[in-house]
Amino acid sequence: MSENGGLGAGVQKVFDILAKLCAFVLIVAYVVYAINANWTFINNDTVLNIIKYIIYYGPLIIVSLVAIEFAIRRNIVVQILIYLLLAVMIIFQFFPGTWDSIINTINP
Repeated sequence: MSENGGLGAGVQKVFDILAKLCAFVLIVAYVVYAINANWTFINNDTVLNIIKYIIYYGPLIIVSLVAIEFAIRRNIVVQILIYLLLAVMIIFQFFPGTWDSIINTINP
């Protein structure tokens, strides 16, 4: 398939749009959370928890979408490598002590 056409280009465009949309939502969540920290206007704990989840998982989602977008047009070896790295990254999200160990390694 050519570089400008084919199924890969369409799927790549979808992931590009999704990544941009998620980045916009993440920026809005950061801004709303920061403004709310200074001038409390959101008193609903449910809304604040949703914003916290967006802030926590947003970067992971954006990195995953961009990595998948990158892998779509690459050879199978690069695709497998990227998907394995994404899987490891997502699996380690479920081990709470992992991020504490990383932070302690970086900043003892």
